[in-house]
Amino acid sequence: MSLTVAEVQANDPAERAYVDALEAYVDDVDVEVASRTASVAGDRIHYLEAGDGPPLLCLHGLSTNAATWLPLFDALADEFRVVAPDRPGRGLSTAVDYATVDFREFGVDYVTGLMDALDVDATRVLGNSLGGMQALHLQVDHPERVDRTCLVGAPGGLSRKVPWVFRLTYAPKVGPWLFRRSIADSLDDAREQWNLINLEDDSALDDALLEVGLAGERVPGQTDSLVALNTTAGTLRGGMHARFVVRDELETSTVPTRFVWGTEDFFWPPAVGRPVADAMPDGEMVVLDDHGHTPWLEPTTDARDAILAFLSPE
Repeated sequence: MSLTVAEVQANDPAERAYVDALEAYVDDVDVEVASRTASVAGDRIHYLEAGDGPPLLCLHGLSTNAATWLPLFDALADEFRVVAPDRPGRGLSTAVDYATVDFREFGVDYVTGLMDALDVDATRVLGNSLGGMQALHLQVDHPERVDRTCLVGAPGGLSRKVPWVFRLTYAPKVGPWLFRRSIADSLDDAREQWNLINLEDDSALDDALLEVGLAGERVPGQTDSLVALNTTAGTLRGGMHARFVVRDELETSTVPTRFVWGTEDFFWPPAVGRPVADAMPDGEMVVLDDHGHTPWLEPTTDARDAILAFLSPE
């Protein structure tokens, strides 16, 4: 792994520990990847990069980080310039107080700002969960910057309904406490949570990826940023805020879009996504039996194959 972020290595011990955990996971996955930073609106955006083909931007989920995409890097980097940023407040990117910003606007602005910093006019986008919602916001708000979009795992932004266990974390006062209590602080806890929320079969889930997540929560400001983002996502009674939901706007989006959706997704079943895909001018749906919310981390290659078949240069 090539680390070009000297300021990270010289900064907080928790950041250095995160870099060490990231290096260990890269060694396990056995991929060639660079770790870099860009300045966007005065904030540091850390990203992982590999390959030199047409650009592909990978946007991770709520509680994860850029390292989640590393098992796909070997296959993707053969065809693309893969860029996977840590969302502000995750990994090594600057922590943001999401109580002070509108996430729809902010989530699009930092992505387009990163694209500008990397001289990328338009890109393919791969998104998971919250990152999938960001991808949909990007293609609706800035369609000229998106060549095609692949949503792997149920994306946010299609329904206000969320599982009750998450809706409880939107409650005033008690919600942030509940969410903070739910954040794993040990390897066993982390694996248990992945089994509950993200995977049907964790046999291919590397402990080293879990260690990256645990190290990230120890970076100053990151957990506070995560809690603030979750708290501002919705309300106890109403679920996800209506301003984040774009299913109606997608009916006129001409960006080619594929949903890759596991039948056992924790958040929403494929039935939520199918009518959206059917209503889009160029939408399609791939359903994977017995796959969860992060289907590319299941033991099969089904999700990877569905992603590559759609995103690969024609």
